[in-house]
Amino acid sequence: MRLYLDTSAIVPLLMGEPSTTACRRLWDEADLVAVSAVGHVEATAALARAARSGRVDEEEFAAARAELERRWSTVAVVPADRARLARASDLAGRHRLRGFDAVHCAAALAVADDDLLAASGDQELLAAWRAEGLAVVDTSR
Repeated sequence: MRLYLDTSAIVPLLMGEPSTTACRRLWDEADLVAVSAVGHVEATAALARAARSGRVDEEEFAAARAELERRWSTVAVVPADRARLARASDLAGRHRLRGFDAVHCAAALAVADDDLLAASGDQELLAAWRAEGLAVVDTSR
């Protein structure tokens, strides 16, 4: 299976979340994991927010960042180039998506084939992917 992850499916790989077990299972079963280039920034920002709020301490923050780097070194990064961002803008308008969700939507569509499963816990993004014909998994359930 080829797997596309948005940031809501990456962060549970890095720190304890209700969907950690499901996200790890998907990761382990995938032959290839693809993520938009913006995923690294979003994941780092989510970890920083968790540290800032006291949800994780500095040691946990450092460990999560190290795990992000380890996992990131193995993913197929989908570039956020001009054409992909233009497509993301179209998708944002069509599906009423937030900015980075539209970028993830366009990135998953760019690598889509019959074997791709797109994973997210974001209901709006999942709905957009479904409308665009992708197979999806809701990591929030």
